[in-house]
Amino acid sequence: MNCAISERDELLQLILRDGILYRSPTQPVLSRDGSSARWMLDSLSVSMNPQGALLAGRCLIALLENFDGRQIATYGTTGIPLMQSVILQSGNRYHGLIIRKDKKAHGSVKRIEGRVDLVEPVILLDDSVSSGLSMREGTAYLEEAGLRVEGGVVLVRFGWDAGFARMRERGYRMEAVFDVFEDLMENMEDEPKVDRNPTRYTDALPWDDQQAPDGLHPAHLARLGMEAYLRCGKLPRAPQCLDDDYDSRGGAWVSLRDRDEIYLRHARDGFWIFPGEPSPSAPETILTAALKTAKSLEPADKALRVLERSHIAVTLFGALEECRPGQLDNDRYGIVVCSRERPSQMGGALPRMPGIANEW
Repeated sequence: MNCAISERDELLQLILRDGILYRSPTQPVLSRDGSSARWMLDSLSVSMNPQGALLAGRCLIALLENFDGRQIATYGTTGIPLMQSVILQSGNRYHGLIIRKDKKAHGSVKRIEGRVDLVEPVILLDDSVSSGLSMREGTAYLEEAGLRVEGGVVLVRFGWDAGFARMRERGYRMEAVFDVFEDLMENMEDEPKVDRNPTRYTDALPWDDQQAPDGLHPAHLARLGMEAYLRCGKLPRAPQCLDDDYDSRGGAWVSLRDRDEIYLRHARDGFWIFPGEPSPSAPETILTAALKTAKSLEPADKALRVLERSHIAVTLFGALEECRPGQLDNDRYGIVVCSRERPSQMGGALPRMPGIANEW
């Protein structure tokens, strides 16, 4: 069963409408540490209604198809209606287990309820993963009972660098229908949005009244800009032209290497310009990259001495183009690598960068 894009979008709209519980004078929202939060995920308001349960089950089944196991388990209350929806819509593929936080004090005295199959791998299912405490505890109880935990599936992932990453680090497969930053907060008012190009300089540039002279080489303009900023905190205004026509539609990077020890790099900084983003003139692009590099050299008194004894290199990039690995050419092109799952995570390399031997 595939979760169609329209079904995922419809489920997201239901979560945004009914599954976000906001703090109010009569409704507290508390974090695990007791601090007050502005809002929380309230998945039960979605999963315990017919359409929400239907859509959530379909989207979770689509992710479960990436696993081998046909046994799913949930730890706590919020995952129970999600698991039940998966079981009902799976065509007899899955059966479920419920892990109690505390062993039942009477009757069967069980911690794990349901038909336990020790041969079948088990996948933990929950509405969300944040710190990962529930995932870790649930995994521990299942493995203590002799089961092999394959991984976990959740409705909403609260970022990567917490429970989700820890589970993957330990070798468990993890999947999520939504990401809190990419999907929820991106569509919520007054919430910070994902920065898809963290290299950009977003502050107003500290322009001086004086303009840099026309006809400079990019490295000379970069040095002039860095010196001016380090001396007075201002950048000379961008000149009308350089000594040649340069294509900077993809961004610029400035590097400082010691004159006597060429392999000693004192600083390197700059920024990429992604397709669709505004592209300033080449002189302004160079001065922006020079400013970022100068800032990495502060404090200014020491930075000026470092600048004086350094060579400067400026790399300008033409418009960025999406390509496949086989199209890379390390001798001619720089590269930006962006994660499709975590757009704010990226890395870059200049052509023939020391330490990078080839395209791979």
